[in-house]
Amino acid sequence: MLRSWIEKLREFSQEGAVLVEGKRDRQALQRYHIKHLFTLEGKRLSDLPELLEGFEKVALLFDLDPQGEKIKSKVKQILTKQGYILTEEFREELRALGITFVEEIDGKARNFERAFGQGQNHKV
Repeated sequence: MLRSWIEKLREFSQEGAVLVEGKRDRQALQRYHIKHLFTLEGKRLSDLPELLEGFEKVALLFDLDPQGEKIKSKVKQILTKQGYILTEEFREELRALGITFVEEIDGKARNFERAFGQGQNHKV
């Protein structure tokens, strides 16, 4: 479920970059100790290769709405040409969990913790 998704993303982020749309998405993931988070906010797409310099693997974690789909397509095209290894696995798992917006992760995880008595302070 969401807990294992967070753990897998945390593990991926030890060496890979995680690319999200905006600061609320980044903040939601930072609460769960996801590393190497980068936002598109305020950046030109053509600057992405420079931003992601030093990373080989990149998780594309954009919202699952029409705008997020457009962004994903454009970013995927740019980064594929630059030779990055891209994964959309985490995005597709969010779809399966019924989560449309990355920033919703924090609230959903907290609801899970309350419902099942799992830890405190974002220890998911």
